[in-house]
Amino acid sequence: MKISYIHPTQYLTIKQVKTLFHASEKAFELGCPLNRFITIHIDDFVDKKRPQKFVINFLDHTRRWLQRRGIRTAYLYVLENSPIKGIHVHLLLHVPSGYQVKYKKAMAKWVTFPIKRPHIVFKPIQYPIYGTLSPLNDMYGRMRYICKGIDPTTPFKGIIAINQGEIMGRRWGVSELLRESI
Repeated sequence: MKISYIHPTQYLTIKQVKTLFHASEKAFELGCPLNRFITIHIDDFVDKKRPQKFVINFLDHTRRWLQRRGIRTAYLYVLENSPIKGIHVHLLLHVPSGYQVKYKKAMAKWVTFPIKRPHIVFKPIQYPIYGTLSPLNDMYGRMRYICKGIDPTTPFKGIIAINQGEIMGRRWGVSELLRESI
């Protein structure tokens, strides 16, 4: 994947947000629901002009770890640079339930800082079988949250736009599996 460090971005565009929402739906349809929500605060640990380098390296380790276990790689991410939390990445990822503890332990080898709060927050995303209007309700809530950096002039699906600061280069990405299907 080519990374552009040339230009700063201020917002996610409506097209990018639609692509991210569609990717999350595709993951569910492909049997790889994005069931882990990981936030990694990387401001103190990365080159401010190239935070994508950390994200791509981290996701490459994730892809190889999943592939060795025969698990398809499905993820999406959004980079933010808020005035309070600095540069951080929100990552939605498919890790089957029997592998989540092992995955979290493997993460410790891929980063140079502690795999615990406040640097890394690791939460489940629930997909209820019944009792709600859609099994994707919780996912849509997470998607609205991570897409809050949308351009405020283009509201979408109830997202409350909040300025997420300037990022040099690309702010978001999806795994190859999801990119091929959207």
